[in-house]
Amino acid sequence: MSTNATPVLASPMPILPCPKCGSDLLTEGFHNSCTETQTLREDNYPVVVGGKMYLEHDEDNFETIDHECDVEAYCTSCGQVLPWALYEIRGELDGVHLSAANEAIVKLLAKTQSDQPDA
Repeated sequence: MSTNATPVLASPMPILPCPKCGSDLLTEGFHNSCTETQTLREDNYPVVVGGKMYLEHDEDNFETIDHECDVEAYCTSCGQVLPWALYEIRGELDGVHLSAANEAIVKLLAKTQSDQPDA
């Protein structure tokens, strides 16, 4: 190697292509929808304006009491539903060591191949 050469470092982030548009889901993103139920406290109080009384309120102490995520995941770039459920993507990639990430991605991609109907 020449003393003037600069080594090219591989990107530490693996690539997970969207099967529909090819966009990198780990760079461009994917999303899902969730439904939440919250509780909050409303403190009511009177306000007098121009000789008339109005009741106002302040909202405080928001608390989530239920949070449910849909299982469908969508490509942020093309908006199409992905062939993997959200729990499959998270199950394979969440917490995976970078040295094993490509292998986990290959497993996800292989699942899309096995789900294709035979010609």
